[in-house]
Amino acid sequence: MRAWIPLVLTLIALATPVGAAAQVGAPPPLDAPADASPGEIQRLLDAMLVADAERALELNDQQYPEFLTRLRALQQTRRSNLLQRVKLMAELQRLSNPRGPDRDDQTIKERLTALQELESRSAADLRRSYNAIDEVLSVWQQARFRVLEEQLERRKLELLMRARQFRLQQRRQQR
Repeated sequence: MRAWIPLVLTLIALATPVGAAAQVGAPPPLDAPADASPGEIQRLLDAMLVADAERALELNDQQYPEFLTRLRALQQTRRSNLLQRVKLMAELQRLSNPRGPDRDDQTIKERLTALQELESRSAADLRRSYNAIDEVLSVWQQARFRVLEEQLERRKLELLMRARQFRLQQRRQQR
């Protein structure tokens, strides 16, 4: 994973959005050490979202601080819910392993119920977070924010795919 970090950061810094994403503008340059942790990379991506949102949404001086506070709350909600989900999925993987000694249907059922509850709670948390953001944005800005998030997610996935392809090419060349 760490071998990808410099490449992903370089790709993010050099990426130029295409099509509809061009309206948002190029991402700010990212400068991180080669040994950046996944958390540091996530903070850089979060900073990119903030910078792009400020431009794309044309936030005024009154909106910006409140939007930023609520955006950070949304990001924290997402991270927290994702971490909980990853933990539950790891437990389910361990418990449902056909070769594992821990095969206990009651425990598996409890973990599945916990996963369903987490998914319901996560959806409600996200709705509340989006509603809080929408309170400070005009309808036009709300639409732009949703479009911006989608564009940034696509860009992130594209960059990760490029990084993966680059790494595969490097491995082939080393053989």
